[in-house]
Amino acid sequence: MEKEKVSKGTASSSTHLFSELESKMGKHGGHRRQEPGVLGTPSAALRAETEGGRAKAASAPPLAGAAPRPRPTSPASSSSRRHRTAMPGRLLWGLWQRWRRYRYRFVPWIALNLSHNPRTLRYVPEESKDKVISDEDVLGTLLKVFQALFINDFNKQSDILTMLPEPVKSKYQDLLSVQHPRVKLLEYRHHQQNILKPEEVLYKTLGFSIARATSSLMSAGKGVFVTKGLVPKGVVVSMYPGTVYQKYEPIFFQSIGNPFIFRCLDGVLIDGNDKGISKIVYRSCNGRDRLGPLKMSDSTWLTSEIQNPLAIGQYVNNCSNDRPANVCYQEFDVPAVFPIELKQYLPNIAYSYDKQSTLRCVILVALRDIKQGEELFSNYYTIVR
Repeated sequence: MEKEKVSKGTASSSTHLFSELESKMGKHGGHRRQEPGVLGTPSAALRAETEGGRAKAASAPPLAGAAPRPRPTSPASSSSRRHRTAMPGRLLWGLWQRWRRYRYRFVPWIALNLSHNPRTLRYVPEESKDKVISDEDVLGTLLKVFQALFINDFNKQSDILTMLPEPVKSKYQDLLSVQHPRVKLLEYRHHQQNILKPEEVLYKTLGFSIARATSSLMSAGKGVFVTKGLVPKGVVVSMYPGTVYQKYEPIFFQSIGNPFIFRCLDGVLIDGNDKGISKIVYRSCNGRDRLGPLKMSDSTWLTSEIQNPLAIGQYVNNCSNDRPANVCYQEFDVPAVFPIELKQYLPNIAYSYDKQSTLRCVILVALRDIKQGEELFSNYYTIVR
């Protein structure tokens, strides 16, 4: 009731409070110092008593029938609440971005949208006409590039040369004599000073080089660009790396969330993913087939230091109505007579070890002249009539 009187500001209550305060201060005067205008005036006493009453009222329970006071909200709790509210939105946005990148590799989505994207399809009249260039031309291009890489990296090939027959050694002696006259085969590694990068070897051999970079398509991730030179029409421009699976071989766990699985016309699958389980499987198969210093396949495409500059075909994006395809996929079976010393540059390996079956590769062929700076686009969906 005293607080109620003070809030009304009556004179009698002020005098009563002032006298009561003086009596209290008299009892404890030895412990406090009174200063004029602080506790020595009635106004100071009123302030002290009023503040004390407010403090008590704040800690006391509310009166019956009174509305509950809102509890103050701290900045930390409000920010955490906003963070929890924003999390689902960010999650949905991230999933949407992943779907926008992945849908062009999702066959059911492509099939349902065929009528909306007529220029993204590739029609061939029959299976025999799916090849743009002959297998002999493909083999000749691969041998040309692989031999140039072998010669360029000759200082690391001495262990392999000791296992090769004399006719093969003499063949490389002839290749060396064209580029470096009066240099013997086994002495070449001591004369080699400026080793070219793989992409430079590709440019020197075929007249162009390619590399991965951020795609010009929105939300498409990485893409493949012609970084130097000109790609003529009908030339092998890239290779699709990965583990080769027959139709009956297990690939379920590798395929979960994997946008890099290529299906050939006969049902053979190539897993071009360079991460996760796919990466582990490829490296395991690569170590299984190795014969001493002789490697039966190239595993450097799984790393940032790629030995075969053509082995980035899995990053070629799908074409669109605005950007038609400038390359196409073509299947190629590696012949049994393929030089064993050059197999170290093949970016494919069979999941199951079988000496009788040939190794399946997929190459990309230019459909027109492709200039420097252009991005490569292919048809993810081919219809064979």
